[in-house]
Amino acid sequence: MKRTSLIFAASLMMMAAISFTSCQKDDDQDPIITQAAEDSDVDSYFDDVLTEVDDLTLTDDSKGSEMMFASLAETGTRTRKTSWDGNCRVDTIIYNEYVNPKARYERVKNGIIVIRTCGQYNGAEFERTITFKNFTINGNQIEGTKVIRKTAENTYQITLTNGKITFTDGTTYTRTVERTRTWVSGYNTPYNVWDDVYTLEGAATGVNRRGYTYTHQIKSALMFKLACRWIVQGIVDITIGDKQATIDYGNGDCDNLAYVTVNGKTYEVKLRGGR
Repeated sequence: MKRTSLIFAASLMMMAAISFTSCQKDDDQDPIITQAAEDSDVDSYFDDVLTEVDDLTLTDDSKGSEMMFASLAETGTRTRKTSWDGNCRVDTIIYNEYVNPKARYERVKNGIIVIRTCGQYNGAEFERTITFKNFTINGNQIEGTKVIRKTAENTYQITLTNGKITFTDGTTYTRTVERTRTWVSGYNTPYNVWDDVYTLEGAATGVNRRGYTYTHQIKSALMFKLACRWIVQGIVDITIGDKQATIDYGNGDCDNLAYVTVNGKTYEVKLRGGR
């Protein structure tokens, strides 16, 4: 089964795997740019979760089987127990100080992810539900229910309800997502996630760590290349409190540059991999 990074997400998500570093001294003085950086961190955490899900749902176990194995990495363990609920497969993943050596970010995971899958990812019908039990990434607690549902060939609806990250300093960031993911290429190599390319459209809302309500609306479809650390193309409109901004990720090149426009002024920002 193809890894569901094709439906990650952000989340999967809008500003996955990035945080902003200002190229001008006054950039980081504008609160909306600071908020954009925090948005990117949140997206990268939910994206990291779905990459883990992808990594563990490649194998199609026979109906009725129940198995448990430990996958050793450079640090910690990751254990999977598989069972069946009717025609739906249930994978329970237990993390203990686990760092995935194949991941783009060196992050420590603890706790449990539960994955319920009905149908085949490449089949006519597919639905996957992801929930968390005391699950943390680098000590930040991840909550919410993510549902990935196939709506057409190579097209998937992604919803995140009750999404929440509680950071190690006690602050929280909530998120509700309704997006559409289109698998552009890589579907002919189902066991190689790194050649996948997909686009993302839709919106997200929530309350950030400073208590401001925010909305994200993808204006021009975001393009993700799994072989690249950064979003390579697309435009997003952001509203935080009474402020608005637009983020332009470029024209498809794999680079760490994006452009943030606030009140008619455009800032070039550098992107760095998620922490």
